[in-house]
Formats: sequence, C-alpha cells, structure tokens
Amino acid sequence: MKKIKFSSLLALLSMSTISYAQVGINTANPQGVFNIDGAKDNPATGMPTAAQQANDVVVTSQGKLGVGTVSPANALHIKATADPLKLEGVAVGNTTTDRLVVIDANGVIKSINTLGGLSIPNPAVFRLETAQNNFLSAVSAGGSQVVPMSIVKNTIPGLSYNASTSTITFPAGTYEIMFVYEGTHNATDCTISSYFVDFPLNNSTQRIHSTASHVAGYTSNHGGSITYATTIPAGKTWQITLGRGVSGNCSGNGMSLRDSSTQLLVFRVGD
Repeated sequence: MKKIKFSSLLALLSMSTISYAQVGINTANPQGVFNIDGAKDNPATGMPTAAQQANDVVVTSQGKLGVGTVSPANALHIKATADPLKLEGVAVGNTTTDRLVVIDANGVIKSINTLGGLSIPNPAVFRLETAQNNFLSAVSAGGSQVVPMSIVKNTIPGLSYNASTSTITFPAGTYEIMFVYEGTHNATDCTISSYFVDFPLNNSTQRIHSTASHVAGYTSNHGGSITYATTIPAGKTWQITLGRGVSGNCSGNGMSLRDSSTQLLVFRVGD
C-alpha cells in the first residue's frame, strides 16, 4: 500500500479549498463567487455602500452578474445613476415583423409583439393616380363605383391590397378610415353633390354620407372628406368604392373624380 505524505495531503486539501473559494480582485472581502472592486474602496468586512458598489462587478453563486451592484436580482443586473446601458452597432430592424423592446416599472427589459396595445397609429395611404372621367354617370342614387387607387405607403402589419380589384384585406383591429375626394361636374344646375362610403364594420358595413353645395359649372370644384372609426375582424376584405347620395342634384355625364387629390387614409389605432 502506497503511503501519502502528510505535506502532500495538506496541499491537496488546500487546492480543494481554493477551488471552491470566493475570488476578489482589489478586495479581500468578495461579495460573491467573483468580485472586482474597480476603485478598491470596499470595506474589509460587511456590505459595501451603494457608492462603493457603483464600481463593482459581481458574479453570484446563482450565476447572476451584477454591474454596479453586488446583489443582482436578474441574470444580468446593471445599476447606474444614469444611462446604464449602451449598445453600438445595432442593426436596423424590420418594422413589420420585429418585436418592440420596452422597460417595465422595475427597469426590467421586456418585449411586446405589436404596437396595437400602445394605440400608436399605423398608416396605410392609397391614392387615385388617374382621373376618372364621367365617374358615377351610369349609377343612380344609392349606387356606387369602384375607385381604382394605388397604394402609396403601408405600415400596417398583415394588411394587403389587391390593386386589380381595389380590395383591402385587413388584420383584426380598431381603425380610423378617411376617404378624401375632389371632383368637378359640368351638368346644368348641378349645385349639390352628395356621396357616401360604405365603410367596413365588423362583418358588415356602415354607410356614411357627405353632401356639399357649390356653384354650377365645369370649373367648380366640390369635395370633402368622409371619416369613420371602426372595428374590423381578421381577414375582412373591403373594396374601395364611392357612392352617389340621394340628396344631390348632380347626375348623368360630366362628373370627373380628380387624381392625386382623391385619397384613402387608413390608420390602425389599436387592437
């Protein structure tokens, strides 16, 4: 049987103790498994003050890392009097798919899926690029005609547009929709223009009218905006149309729906 010298045994025990000891740099009073005292101002015994902890880095036995604190509450806990975190070289994200970073009341960083819960409007903009001559000329009061708009901007995640049919497909949410129009009509005695938009509402529509008076003649512009706030379920489709109201006296040929100044503005304002 091999004999082990007493001195060798002490050395082995000493190495074992060192392996499980706390390590302190610039301090003989480490506050965790590993503790760097940057300013070398921690006390010889007891807990450092908040001012002394401000220059410390600590790793606890739970594997938590504290910067500016020796008692980290999270896996990474950074504490400072101002601007505790700086990141350089952060790439530009995708505004339609990336999650948003927020900070709760305790300073913990979290993420949220969308802007919906914050009720921050996301716009989609549509515009009539080509004037529509004799618009609604073959449509009687109460009827409507498709407005062939182009999409200019869309920041609403999940919203799509079929330009060939002027049809919007909506994600679920609360919306404000504004139809802005301008036209001229050269029919004799045409002095009251009346239009309506059948806005989407849940699984049906809601008709909103706009009636305006103006002077007769080819050069007399008439226009306005029709606005409606609504809730829309996921997958709801809606075709962009403008209808002829019953309170107007302009009918037949002559109506020209102006390009560029005829627009549709869609704002998603929340879930």
